[in-house]
Amino acid sequence: MKNLLFCYINPATGHQQAAEAVMSAVRQVNPRVHTAGVNSISYTHPVVGRLVSRLYMNVLKHTPQLWEALYDNPLIEEATRDVRDLLSFFSSRKIARLIKTHRPHAIVCTQAVPLNVLCALKARGKLKIPLVGILTDYGVHSYWVSPSVDLYLVPTDEVRRKLARGGIRESRIKVTGIPVDPSFLARGNGRDERSWLDLDPKRPVVLVMGGSHGLGPMEQVVGALRRLPGNVQVIVVCGSNRGLLKDLHKRFDEDPSIRLFGLTRLVPRLMGSADLLVSKPGGLTTAEALVKGLPMIILRPIPGQEEWNAAHLLRHGAAERAETLEEMADAVQTLLADRERMERMRKRCLSLARPRAAYDAADSLLSLIGETNIAVTPSSWPA
Repeated sequence: MKNLLFCYINPATGHQQAAEAVMSAVRQVNPRVHTAGVNSISYTHPVVGRLVSRLYMNVLKHTPQLWEALYDNPLIEEATRDVRDLLSFFSSRKIARLIKTHRPHAIVCTQAVPLNVLCALKARGKLKIPLVGILTDYGVHSYWVSPSVDLYLVPTDEVRRKLARGGIRESRIKVTGIPVDPSFLARGNGRDERSWLDLDPKRPVVLVMGGSHGLGPMEQVVGALRRLPGNVQVIVVCGSNRGLLKDLHKRFDEDPSIRLFGLTRLVPRLMGSADLLVSKPGGLTTAEALVKGLPMIILRPIPGQEEWNAAHLLRHGAAERAETLEEMADAVQTLLADRERMERMRKRCLSLARPRAAYDAADSLLSLIGETNIAVTPSSWPA
């Protein structure tokens, strides 16, 4: 049996979800190949990992303009190189233990931090197996670019070209899309999904999300949507933000037109029930919405990767952008009243979607380690 080891940081995020989507696809198409996922920073540096995660979340919540200044800044990349090399040095023994435990035939990273650590080890001759990077946003950060990576799996031709301009050989880059869980491929019926949620099938539904951490002014968004004419129904996914979920329950528990969720695996069905999505444009959320043909109202994207994702959607007419709650409410009201425009946006979403991205990634990984697709042929992949 051959083994694939997937590395990410921060559990219950899009990076982990992308890894799990590809692992699920690998298990479907070749059950002989074993997969395992690990939160690599917590494994190698548990204290540093917690501090970095906490600092990252506080910056995003309170000073996103600071993150904008730091993100993909070549001066910051150069200034932190010695620190990253030091972390790689101290990681060597734990990574060696991890490799000895899992005996992977390739290591797959869905986030740039563990990829950076492994690239440094590979450059020093401490890692001999293939290294793969799966990009989960519609842009590429400079930290991703390394000659030590054997294979890049990227969302679009635009990202492929940017990597190539950064010096990566095109033979090492494949466009597979952002991998979403195979459960998103099921084509449900919106009216049935609303009935399952005990919502009125004839009234519009807006889904509100804030990523895995429930970021953004979500409580204010829900309040603004409930004040719209037409009695809009609202589904809210708070992710791991328990405080937000508690506050929403206190305020809206008696409202029969609102459904509240925390961390949930029901997102495919919730997206299937909605007419519109109001969300920040995380990479996985964006890819999932495209697969479901769900137009998006982008609200206050995080500088950096989410700005790339927003630009991708806006350029192709699959979303609209709002900077304020008033603009968001106006955009929702306008779109819900214009069914033809909504249908055009829905078709543009589907034209951008790569529903089989996880399967394409699985096929590329199997080929890299000398295995084949033995359970599912391309012609029978879900549509």
